[in-house]
Amino acid sequence: MVVVGLSRNKDTLESVREAVELAGGLGIEEGSTVLIRPNANTADLPPGSTNPEVLKGAIREAKKCNPGKIIVAEKSMTTLDTEMVLRKLGLWQAAEAEGVDEILTFDHMKRSHVKPEGAFSWPEGFYVPEFLASVDYVIALPVIKTHWTATFTMGLKSQISITADRDRRQLPHGQHKYVLFGNMIAESNLVYKPDFYISDATKCFVTGGPDMGTLKEPGIVMACSDVIANDVVGLALLKTLGTVPKIQEHSVWAQPQIRRAVELGLGIRSREEITIKSSGIEEIEEILANLT
Repeated sequence: MVVVGLSRNKDTLESVREAVELAGGLGIEEGSTVLIRPNANTADLPPGSTNPEVLKGAIREAKKCNPGKIIVAEKSMTTLDTEMVLRKLGLWQAAEAEGVDEILTFDHMKRSHVKPEGAFSWPEGFYVPEFLASVDYVIALPVIKTHWTATFTMGLKSQISITADRDRRQLPHGQHKYVLFGNMIAESNLVYKPDFYISDATKCFVTGGPDMGTLKEPGIVMACSDVIANDVVGLALLKTLGTVPKIQEHSVWAQPQIRRAVELGLGIRSREEITIKSSGIEEIEEILANLT
């Protein structure tokens, strides 16, 4: 059974703390090297990217576990300089203010080629930073929102940030290719999959995305150790807000990303394996009803 923590509080830092606590805590071993990956694909303000307050909260929660080192790192889209994006968004400054040990970008890191078993949608494999092999624990900070070609972007799709520019050029763009896109997203999680997700639903796009779209402000933070549970609950939340037909009119379990992730054994397999603990979530019954 996987526990998903949902919290809504006027103070985003408190929402992060409470969501992580409801989910059972991070469980980081003392002395570990911890990597925190915010969403900074473009320099568009939240929900185009992770709310800096969510990053601050994640750092504070990680520090409670007495890790040996905390690193914040990310990779923006192919045409952008990631450090410039992080600084424009205030994420670099937030990490500095919280006293992390290092802030890095994956832009020019040495990479190794991987071709995981089961990654059939990546016939050429993909390249990942060798640095990831030195990390003990990874926290991803995805934003819960729609995506114009992948349908949605959450925990599973956050993994695309570890791939190289050349790999991202393999990704299919076009509404008729969303199944292949979903399969590739799921399969990218076969290596260096994060250990924990603190998902930002303080603001969401319910149409369009990932950088612009119809804005809603649920004011929610979600925490979970299981990527499939994270994403199906995120989809259920989007349904309560009113979203695109590909999400609104279909089971959360029917989404290509989710179907392929279940096939690959990346997390839970059914609704029966999810327990939601919440605080301040008036629409919790509607969210639960949407988990079908």
